[in-house]
Amino acid sequence: MANFTHMLKIAIVAAIIILLAPMATSSFAQEYKTISNVGKDAGDGATTFDVQYSSIKDIVSSSVSVKDKSVDFVLVGKADTNSTLVLKLPTGLISGPFIGVFEDGQIITNYNTTQESGDTLVSIPITPLAEKISIVGTTIVPEFGPVAAIVLAISIVAIVTVTRLRPIHL
Repeated sequence: MANFTHMLKIAIVAAIIILLAPMATSSFAQEYKTISNVGKDAGDGATTFDVQYSSIKDIVSSSVSVKDKSVDFVLVGKADTNSTLVLKLPTGLISGPFIGVFEDGQIITNYNTTQESGDTLVSIPITPLAEKISIVGTTIVPEFGPVAAIVLAISIVAIVTVTRLRPIHL
């Protein structure tokens, strides 16, 4: 009888663990949303990136400023308390060290960055009223894509070749 009671206790504990395991993983796992075509407004528009993020709020638009070396994200949604915005920024889009992170024009100093396989993971504390997050980096998406670089190289080679074969007389 003692052996049966012991087996019954083990079975009950195993059933509880099996039932609670999906709830534990789903409440601790970070779910990412994606904003597509970030960088389409910079350079030739051909070099774009998908940025994954996790937040109570949603990102509805993004813009890239090559001149300021910044990426801006516009947030919408309702939040009752302070929360955290986590961005997975591709290093091809923007790379650090970051010069500054801003919430609605006010600098934030208590953000965290982590390098993760070609991405920079940025955790930014945001207030319930946050509407715009700006990140200023040291480099930003190239102004011209790889096709422009190839065209430039071919043009230079063609000019050098033509001038060597046929000197210009004034």
